[in-house]
Amino acid sequence: MGGLLLVLLVCVPGLVLLTARLAQKRRPASVPIPASAALPDGVIRRAAGWRWAGLVGGLAVGGVAAASGALGRGFMLAAPVFALCILAGVVVGETSIRSPRGRTRIAALEIRRVRDYVPRHLAHAVIAATTLLLALLTMTTATGAADDLGRSGRVVLLQCSQALQQGAGPWPGSFYSLPLGVMEAAGLIAAAAALRFVIRRPRVGADPAVVAADEALRRRAAQTITSACGILVALPLAGSCVLTAVALLSLSCRPAWLTVAAWSILALVPATLALIGWCAAVLLVPTLGVSRVLPGT
Repeated sequence: MGGLLLVLLVCVPGLVLLTARLAQKRRPASVPIPASAALPDGVIRRAAGWRWAGLVGGLAVGGVAAASGALGRGFMLAAPVFALCILAGVVVGETSIRSPRGRTRIAALEIRRVRDYVPRHLAHAVIAATTLLLALLTMTTATGAADDLGRSGRVVLLQCSQALQQGAGPWPGSFYSLPLGVMEAAGLIAAAAALRFVIRRPRVGADPAVVAADEALRRRAAQTITSACGILVALPLAGSCVLTAVALLSLSCRPAWLTVAAWSILALVPATLALIGWCAAVLLVPTLGVSRVLPGT
């Protein structure tokens, strides 16, 4: 089971890379913005560089977390660690963007809302996955029991008859769900703080072209944060669905309704993997609608 979770953590984003490259080639070319009016090269390069640093660092740290946790805990916590590294990269990149300095400055009164920058359909999918993860972990935590070594929440018990009780595991009960819930909450809070920081960041200039480019940079950061949240939630959801379904199907005396429930939970895995692929594609494909041209062209 741990090997399957490792595949979900490492191999799925890697496989999506090919799809992302193909999607990038099919994207229509954006309209070039004159070099005199667009954002400085250093601004875009630093922001993108820190995002990629967070992505690569998250893969490395998540891999270490996956290999270090006891009894599969590391696999469950690898996705939150990965997402937190991406969020840190976005925040550091946005912090490196400074407003213009000088004696004369121009300020504009603006109302910026998070919903204007977050990709709507992806955000709805992430919210749905978060709701499913919360519901599943609530159920597994409530029904988990201690294993033969007294570790609470590692198995599920079914009373087959008055004289026979059957158990199966590993089960995503409190042994896994409590530390995972803490990491998930920390990640979602960090994502909300990062989004707030991105939206409230000062403008880099007042020229209309610079404002448009700055808006594109801000939207790209919001896309990255939303995608990080998707992976933060979807990877543990996929792993929890697999663990739950396999444990339930291992109970030989299970009633018919429990079989239906197990296969229904397992049916969520393809949709969850699709969400992981969607988020990975958003992270890997540059969607910043700002083109750079050489001065004088």
